Amino acid sequence: MPHANRATGEWSSLNGKANDRASDETSERASGRASGRAKGDAFDRLTELLKELPQDRQAADRGFGADIDEAHGVLLDPTAGPEARVRALTDWLRRHQPCLFGRLAARQDQGVAAAKGLGMDFCWIGDADLAYGTEHITALVQQERRRWKERAARGESSAFLVVFNSRALAHAAPSPQLAEICGLLADTYLVEQAPVVADTVYTEAVPLRYPDGRTRLFKASTQLFYTGAHERRNHDRRVPGGVVISVNAPGHYGNSLVTRGLAADLEEAMAFVRTNAQLTVGNGGIGHPRSLSSSWHNGNCPVRGKGDAVGDTFSATYQIDVLIQQDVVTDPERRLGETHRAEDIWPSLRLDYLTAEAFPESDPDHGWATGQAVTEDGLHDNPWEPVRAENTADFNY
Repeated sequence: MPHANRATGEWSSLNGKANDRASDETSERASGRASGRAKGDAFDRLTELLKELPQDRQAADRGFGADIDEAHGVLLDPTAGPEARVRALTDWLRRHQPCLFGRLAARQDQGVAAAKGLGMDFCWIGDADLAYGTEHITALVQQERRRWKERAARGESSAFLVVFNSRALAHAAPSPQLAEICGLLADTYLVEQAPVVADTVYTEAVPLRYPDGRTRLFKASTQLFYTGAHERRNHDRRVPGGVVISVNAPGHYGNSLVTRGLAADLEEAMAFVRTNAQLTVGNGGIGHPRSLSSSWHNGNCPVRGKGDAVGDTFSATYQIDVLIQQDVVTDPERRLGETHRAEDIWPSLRLDYLTAEAFPESDPDHGWATGQAVTEDGLHDNPWEPVRAENTADFNY
């Protein structure tokens, strides 16, 4: 079971804080990239939006698939205790999450062998914490972000889930209000980049100490999952319980396998990582009436289990590493067929950066698999700037 702390009567399984060094100067620089949400008014805006968030009553009545509905029996039960809630989410991840890394990490309680050495930490924010507002939420998330990074530096964890567990969020209708709330929630995590803006790739930096005393930072994706994705354009981003920000550092994981003696060398470790990333593509459509996956290898059709092409290029109905894609999070139309609309597809996604090869700092692939040297004072820094996403063949980050 993940580590737990008590806070305001709400349970928090938290292991990481962010950047104590995210200065006002950094925040002001970030705010210049955004519009529509000014720094300083987030508290009032978040609490206001949560109270008025449009609800999808029809989806709640239909249900979100047998798997999520079962998990909601615990996650949306106000009498359920913290251990039961984490167990319900972890059980769901182990069986129903398309991402193979998520499935592995959800087995960490079964031992290193079962999880293939992949550790994952949780930060749990419930209704009581949400009611206290942005400042309170940010303090909790940053405390646990820092604790997570200390564990990551020891090679014990390569993934972090910030779980906003709320019935209102779980039943939220795709809408501009939901997109804005997701941005405000993301601000509580990426404080050094706040305010988070839509249609942008944000990468986290995850530290790892080596036996010889070196420390390196590794890029990690930051991705949005939410219950209302069920049967919609980004169906494979569905998750029970509300909204989740998922942080995953594949290169950090590969390198930690070597530092802990779980892989012979980086070539072997990154080959394992890359294979699991390839097998994750096309593994979606779980809980969809037509098994329609949101991603597929180029050359295959998007229906889960149809087609045998496996490689480093693939397509999806959203940019997988954009934190908040505005046209997706606001799109209420259900996708119930066996095909996707051509205008929804991002056809030039790639996995070939998951390699033991070292890239120069000028290359966008730098930092993913071999990391970037940093001093101990920089353990909690995040040196990578956000990148505005483009649906083009040469887009990289």
